[in-house]
Amino acid sequence: MRRSNIRSISEVISEYVEAYKLKGKLSEITLIKSWPEVVGDKIAAKTLELKIQHRKLFVKIHSSILRQELMMIRTELVKRLNDKAGESVIDEMVLF
Repeated sequence: MRRSNIRSISEVISEYVEAYKLKGKLSEITLIKSWPEVVGDKIAAKTLELKIQHRKLFVKIHSSILRQELMMIRTELVKRLNDKAGESVIDEMVLF
């Protein structure tokens, strides 16, 4: 006997994500995971911490010289990270 309410697993997962309002958190995780791809492996290796709070990405960098260089291009980095996440997740980046 075949059931009439068979759905694909992607439909079920999409409903679950929507019901529990997880889309924002999933986008934040996607953005953080795309950091090495956006900035490169050498900069990612000098990154000590990444976290998002109140639509701000906080980035702790080991090197003060690298921090200054990233400071100059942070607007472009915010744009590229949001593009990778597929939506606007962060509005600004704080380097410390």
